[in-house]
Amino acid sequence: MNPKSVAHILLFVVAALAGAAAEAHGQANPFDLSPRLPEKTAAALPEQEAAPGNPFDITVPSQKAARQQPQAQPVQKMAPAGSEKKGSRTTAQQASSRMLLIVHLSVALLITILVTFFRPHLGRAYRAFLNDNLLAQLQRERESGGGLPYYLFYGLFMISGGLFLYLLATYLGYAIAPAPLASLAWAVFAVAAFFLAKHLVLGLIGYIFPVSKEVALYSMTIITFNLILGLFLAAGNVPLAYAGEELQPFIAYGLLAVVGAVYLFMSLRGLFIGSRFLAFHKFHFLLYICTVEIAPVLILARLISS
Repeated sequence: MNPKSVAHILLFVVAALAGAAAEAHGQANPFDLSPRLPEKTAAALPEQEAAPGNPFDITVPSQKAARQQPQAQPVQKMAPAGSEKKGSRTTAQQASSRMLLIVHLSVALLITILVTFFRPHLGRAYRAFLNDNLLAQLQRERESGGGLPYYLFYGLFMISGGLFLYLLATYLGYAIAPAPLASLAWAVFAVAAFFLAKHLVLGLIGYIFPVSKEVALYSMTIITFNLILGLFLAAGNVPLAYAGEELQPFIAYGLLAVVGAVYLFMSLRGLFIGSRFLAFHKFHFLLYICTVEIAPVLILARLISS
């Protein structure tokens, strides 16, 4: 063999043995070829190759890092605690407004029907409001079976009076019941119970004592006066319910003044009817005044305020 060939074979064998020994001891092979690119460039190269787009675009590292970071979720603000109460209060006011509108329309429809069918009876009741003799004629008409129109107008007064009581309690800040409809129902019931109880007591007095004629006339006086007052309250409740805060005090106290004046006038008519008993039965007369006229009003005011 050629000596040069033998030398080349020996060098190859020595190099192979040296590489095997270096790998066995965990050292780098001196015959391995290292890449020409630096480590940073080599590490960044796959990302640049994987990135699509124009090769001449320059990618800013801060923008790239921002794209890799997850987007922050928007912070949801918690609703304040008072918003729920405000919403419930607004809902209650809307329910009360709808109820009042329905009640006012119903009262107006009832007045229209009653006035259409019983206009002559309403005219006689208005004249009896100012004249004692006409009042006695109405009483005789009622005893003969013609009292239905006056009873119907009396029922209208109970509705209008209950509505006025509800509006007055609402204006003064008193809640008769938690719900507006329940409050109105209780107000109407209180007015109806008050006057029906008064008529019941008057009937018992007329049955027990020999004053049935005078008691019946006074009972008709109550019906007649409340009949006229019911029409007035039906008209006055509308501005009381829908007037602004500046006008509501004048309307509320104005209606109260009218109600007080009507009942004062009715009390004077009652004194005139029972004048012949006042001289001989002062104690019984005062007992009736305190029991039937004053005590129920105080009890009703107490129930509303509590």
